[in-house]
Amino acid sequence: MKRRQFIRQTGLGSLAMMTPGMATIVNGFLTAGYEMRTFRKNVGIFTERGGTIAWLITPESAVVVDSQFPEQAKHLVDEIRKQTTAPVDYLINTHHHGDHSGGNIAFKGIAKKVVAHENSRINQQN
Repeated sequence: MKRRQFIRQTGLGSLAMMTPGMATIVNGFLTAGYEMRTFRKNVGIFTERGGTIAWLITPESAVVVDSQFPEQAKHLVDEIRKQTTAPVDYLINTHHHGDHSGGNIAFKGIAKKVVAHENSRINQQN
């Protein structure tokens, strides 16, 4: 999220919480806003509310590093599908925090393998 967008959303969100009835109006100004950015050929990042997801997409397969939250992961899956119908060979979780692995559910039936440190898997199951 860009700094200007962050300040705008934070200010509008604060206004909505402090002023009764303003939430409906303010929600019209807040946008989900995500960005799919390519760095080189088929490597890039996806950014949204949960942070940054790295990806590698080819016509034959895809690899994704982290998954943010379920809603954001769905947006990423939609963007990947615009580029390829190939499966996601690997979904790699760097660690178990929800903003890194909460979106794993969006990859169910899409990712062939989820890779994480053993402790990350244990923490996700607890």
